[in-house]
Amino acid sequence: MPVCIDSEQILIGCRCSKEEAIRAIGEVMVRRGDVTPRYVAGMLEKERQFNTCITDGVALPHGTAAVRDEVIRDSVVFAQFPEGADWGDGKTVYLAFGFAGAGDQPHLDLLASLAEILQRPEAVARLRAARNEDEVISILASVSA
Repeated sequence: MPVCIDSEQILIGCRCSKEEAIRAIGEVMVRRGDVTPRYVAGMLEKERQFNTCITDGVALPHGTAAVRDEVIRDSVVFAQFPEGADWGDGKTVYLAFGFAGAGDQPHLDLLASLAEILQRPEAVARLRAARNEDEVISILASVSA
């Protein structure tokens, strides 16, 4: 399952704190009608419970199990932090893929798609260097091809 996003799901050149980043990602999801505002609160709660920085400067912020019913449709929002964002626990994040899956299988499918991207160091490097939304879309499409 490819990660299909459009320009409004991409935040380039972010300079903000972890909490501000998660709120910005969540706001995109809410504005698109993908999740309710309660899901965004669940994303922040998830970070308080567990740091979602998974590897080499990449985080996968998402909501807790308690807010899974707040997902209206699957959603992925990409955020890039050229200077890095302090993600806590001594970790710096340069890329974040906020996601919400409507149900167990879509949630797992989204994770599998994101894992495919993250297993390609050249794709991660290109995403870190991307200067605009079109570049991000092109990179994600090339990984999924």
